[in-house]
Amino acid sequence: MNKLLFLTGILFSLNVSAHDVHWGYEGEGAPDHWGELEKQCGTGTQQSPVNIANTVVKKELPKIIFNESNSKTIDIVDNGHTLQVDFKEGSSITYDGKVYELLQFHAHEEAEHTIERVRYPLELHFVHKAKNGDVLVIGVLVKEGKTNQEFQKLKIFKSMAKQEKLETHISFNPEHIYPEDKSYYTYSGSLTTPPCSEKVTWIIFKTPITLTEEEIDDIKAHLPKNNNRPIRPLNGRVILSN
Repeated sequence: MNKLLFLTGILFSLNVSAHDVHWGYEGEGAPDHWGELEKQCGTGTQQSPVNIANTVVKKELPKIIFNESNSKTIDIVDNGHTLQVDFKEGSSITYDGKVYELLQFHAHEEAEHTIERVRYPLELHFVHKAKNGDVLVIGVLVKEGKTNQEFQKLKIFKSMAKQEKLETHISFNPEHIYPEDKSYYTYSGSLTTPPCSEKVTWIIFKTPITLTEEEIDDIKAHLPKNNNRPIRPLNGRVILSN
C-alpha cells in the first residue's frame, strides 16, 4: 500500500469514525455534543484531557528512547480542526519495551491539559502508534519565551490558505522540539477528538517549551478559536510522575 494512503487511513481512524461525523468546537458540533455523535465521547470513563494534580511519584517509570537520529521529511496540513505536521517517513520511540511510530503532531490553543488548574497558551500532541494498534501521545506544553530553532523550519505554514496541505522536503527532527528535561507525567486516557477512543497512553512533559509571542500567534491563526476539549473527570485514575 502507498505510504501516504496508509498514513491517511490511520490518521482518519484516529480522528473520525467510519461514518460522517460533523464535530467541531462551536455550535451543535461542540465538545458538549460529542457524546451525541460518538458514544464513547459521552460514556467513556477514561477520557482526556485531565487536570494534572496530586500525582504519584514513581521513580522507576520507563525511559523514553528516541529512535530519531535521522531527521524526517514532513507534510503540513491545515485540516480545519488544527494545524498538523504529518511525517512521511518512519520516526519512532521505544517506551516500556514497545516501538511506537510517530505519525503526526498537531496544536491545541489553549492547552488541553492543565497543571494544577494552570493552563498554558498552547499544547502540541505527538501521536504515535504501535504495530498492534496501541496509541501513545506525547503532550508538549508551550509558553511564551525564546524561539525554538527546530520550529523555525515550519514557518512555511504562515503562507498556507485555510484547509490546505503543503508537501515539503523539510528535514525535521521531532526530538529537537522537545524540552531538554524529559521528566514526565503519565496516565491512561483517550483521544481528545471524536471518536474519543480510550486505552491511549499519555505522556506529558513536565517542562514546557518556549515559542515567541509571534510564533504562537502564527499557529493560532490556523486554529479554530479554543480548539481544546474541556477537562474530563479522572474517575479514580492515577497520574504517575517521575
